[in-house]
Amino acid sequence: MRATIAYPALSAMAAAVYAIPQPRVAAVRRAENPTPACLPQDDPDPKARAAGVQTRNEGFIYGPSLIGEAAPFPNGTLGNARHEADMDIWRVDREEIDARVAKDVQAVQAAILASGGLDSMEAYATVLYEDQWKVSNPRSTAPGIMTNYTQDLLFSMERLSQNPYALGLVDPERELPFDLDDKVATEIAGVTLAELQSAGKLFYVDREPSHKTLDNCLDYTYEKTELEPKRYGAACSAYFFLHPESNDFLPLAIKTNTGADLTYTPLDEPNDWLLAKMMFNVNDMFHAQMLHLVITHDVSEGVHQAALHTLSEDHPIMVVLERLMLQGYSSRIVGEELCFNPGGHWDQLMCRDYVTESWPTAGKYQSSYLHTDLKARGLINDNNEYPFKAFPFFQDADVIHNAYRTFFQSFVDSYYETDAAVAEDHEVQSWFEEVTENAKVHDFPQVSSDSPVDKATLVDVLTHFGFIVSVSHHALNGGDPIGSKATLPFHLPALHAPLPKEKGVQDLVPFLPDAKQAVHYIGFIASFNRPFYETSERNLQNAFSAGDMLQRLNQATKDAADAFLSSMESLSNEVRSRTFDENGLSMGMPFIYRTLDPGYIPFFCAV
Repeated sequence: MRATIAYPALSAMAAAVYAIPQPRVAAVRRAENPTPACLPQDDPDPKARAAGVQTRNEGFIYGPSLIGEAAPFPNGTLGNARHEADMDIWRVDREEIDARVAKDVQAVQAAILASGGLDSMEAYATVLYEDQWKVSNPRSTAPGIMTNYTQDLLFSMERLSQNPYALGLVDPERELPFDLDDKVATEIAGVTLAELQSAGKLFYVDREPSHKTLDNCLDYTYEKTELEPKRYGAACSAYFFLHPESNDFLPLAIKTNTGADLTYTPLDEPNDWLLAKMMFNVNDMFHAQMLHLVITHDVSEGVHQAALHTLSEDHPIMVVLERLMLQGYSSRIVGEELCFNPGGHWDQLMCRDYVTESWPTAGKYQSSYLHTDLKARGLINDNNEYPFKAFPFFQDADVIHNAYRTFFQSFVDSYYETDAAVAEDHEVQSWFEEVTENAKVHDFPQVSSDSPVDKATLVDVLTHFGFIVSVSHHALNGGDPIGSKATLPFHLPALHAPLPKEKGVQDLVPFLPDAKQAVHYIGFIASFNRPFYETSERNLQNAFSAGDMLQRLNQATKDAADAFLSSMESLSNEVRSRTFDENGLSMGMPFIYRTLDPGYIPFFCAV
């Protein structure tokens, strides 16, 4: 039995948050501007407008990147004031969730003491979660995620729901990433690995920086801070497949790529196979959390900073971008001071190098458009059809993406009658140039005097921006992990014992964090949840419903905001009505997928 340790009433996690230095000067935001937004060509005082843009351009300076070398971070007089103001907004919400977590920590500590400690996988799944974390995570864990975690179908379908950004089809023309004995493959899948590949039914996950392609796969290993307790991880690769008869999406093999470089399959002993899936989940947590920094925070901050240098605060696009970037510049500061600081929670587990090395590829703007990305990885075809029985992430994300596109199409149409009107908008043309030249965002649409921005491109850019700060962010981070993808004992952030040198593991408990570490970890994950947004204007369905934003925009945009709200309310109702069918499945999975509930998740990168 693992020793039970008495804990202080307030978690160490909360204490670390309060230790973050306060801004020396309270940053003051500009007073609310009731003036209707307008395009520069329609502004009655173009000289004053141009002077305002120049002041912003001089006051915001591109500073060094935070958490790896990726997007710049705003410095300068206005830049410093902006991120200090965003930190002030963040602290209000953080103090609320920290107070909730502290109450929950006391309750779960008492439950551990009453149970005599955590001495089995079952104890981790029950004592730590059943009737716990009710204040910081009132909607509890996703139904099925704690009771069905040993099922292979749950593990495989998490690739199509909890982290859909790592999976790709193995091209029938490419060399197989790793070998698997034909007899083993046939016993599991009914056919050989080569036959699965040629039939377009073999999928692969690797942990290379470029998640968009399966070419040039490399085994990246990063140094980790040598702090106690020691933690371990494998650089797992894995095959998944569509069964030729049932078309179920299932796991085929997991290769550790480190240590003894063992390859595990469902034919192994249950403990060995379960451990292999847990080792894979260690990598999945690494991939999801580091990738989300690149594809959401870095990309959105780069694009928005370019707008701060080029768009007037009276530009309708700037009004919308400011709404979507609520407390946006707090995130990487929080990461530096709470997560990636020496000895911080992620310091031993995650790595800045991943951000630096993946920024030129994973950070590509147009390549990351929802449908473009999924097509490139072979997960949907040109008609947006997928080969799986269900694709939960895409099924919800596509609805939200379409709602964003509909909103922004109406928004752009209402301010620009023609492409020529967009070309006449010198602020927008300058913004697009600035994104690439100075904000250093990769793969942003290129413009020139001969090829200016047009309406369709503008809609694409704005749609993707709204999508990444909400859907992409909260698909991987935010409030969902506490109830699904970060739940112990199956979803580990690290192993607490070295990788086995051979198969035949009898006890999985030594690989888990002890009671104190487990509570600390769950409390940390819970601190990213924002359950109180559900009843506020900060959830996704209310992205464009704020009065201070709408009062500055035209009637067509207000009507589009109403339509967006209605569409998202419908999706939220659908998500909340999901149940298990007669086979114990929901959307083809043995757990309920609710990650992208628009009535719960924020519309911005809330941390």
